Amino acid sequence: MKRIPLRIRFTIFSSLFLLLSCSALAIASNLSAGKMVEAAVMLPSQQLGDNGEPAAFLEPGEAAAEITTDASYRTFRKETILATCIIVLVGSAATYFASGYILKPIHTLSEEVKKRNANTLDQPLVIPQSADELQELAVSFNQMLSELQRSFAIQKQFSADAAHELRTPLAVMQTKLDVMALSEDISAETKEMIFSLNTQLGRLTALIEDLLLFSKDLPLDSIKPVPLLPLLEDVAEELNDVAAQKQIEIFVDGEDYIIQGQDRLLERVLYNLMENAVKYSPSESAVQVRLFREKDEVCVSVADQGEGIPEEFRETIFEPFFRVDKSRSRSIGGNGLGLAVCKKILDRHNAAISVAPNEPAGSIFLVRFPS
Repeated sequence: MKRIPLRIRFTIFSSLFLLLSCSALAIASNLSAGKMVEAAVMLPSQQLGDNGEPAAFLEPGEAAAEITTDASYRTFRKETILATCIIVLVGSAATYFASGYILKPIHTLSEEVKKRNANTLDQPLVIPQSADELQELAVSFNQMLSELQRSFAIQKQFSADAAHELRTPLAVMQTKLDVMALSEDISAETKEMIFSLNTQLGRLTALIEDLLLFSKDLPLDSIKPVPLLPLLEDVAEELNDVAAQKQIEIFVDGEDYIIQGQDRLLERVLYNLMENAVKYSPSESAVQVRLFREKDEVCVSVADQGEGIPEEFRETIFEPFFRVDKSRSRSIGGNGLGLAVCKKILDRHNAAISVAPNEPAGSIFLVRFPS
């Protein structure tokens, strides 16, 4: 049956079901009719009046035949209805299991399709051996996967090339501005313009670096033990000056745990999370960083006291260039790639990141590493 198309296969099963149902119904009807004929025995009888005298003479066996035939007909009708119900129930059960057998390859193919995502486009589906519609569907899906992989590869390569090419002119512009700022013969307005250009150039440079990092595959070539507590303390130390400008304190507590990964990439993740917590927290508040173990996972939580993230955006904030409040993010200096880069790096470490509300205000970013 593997090389028979699904349409023909289903037609065959339906025809067999109809044939068996009709045969069973015919057999049941014939048996009931035979019983009714056998019961129609012609016996002599006569009908009596009210006074016991013969009221009218009937042909021999006529009254008995009527009574026996009527009772047999009722029996025949009951048995026919009962046989019909049994056949319908048995046929429904047979159809259910038969359809499950026929649709099993479709269910298997559907489960395989669900396993494919942007990171597994290079894994084609196994082509079924059956020469039917499923084989055509699998071949078409593999062709689509190949086209998508090629399209994503071109997009990544373009982003990487564009980011790489932009680094050189940006570096030249930065150098020119630094040299111009050292001159003593410039007015206050020129100094203000240089400061503004430096600020925007810094944002553009950060965007290019994030874009270049996001477009890479980030292979974990050198895996080694990474102690998390010293890494968190170093990042907090780097951000102390930024936090001091808003009178924000960064607290790091917890026991030290060691995970397997790349310290440079993990430092980038922790820096982004803690920097965002400082950026979006109000002045004179605190950022709480905790390192702890929960079941079989090592967890890092970064809690701020900002405005928080609405529930409907807690999944989409990890997508590239997504902002909850675009105007506010631009004024603060975000480019919409930081959390996407964090998620990509954590995916490479088989880690997960999520966000939850922080009572009474703010957000808690939770990173879970496999122990």
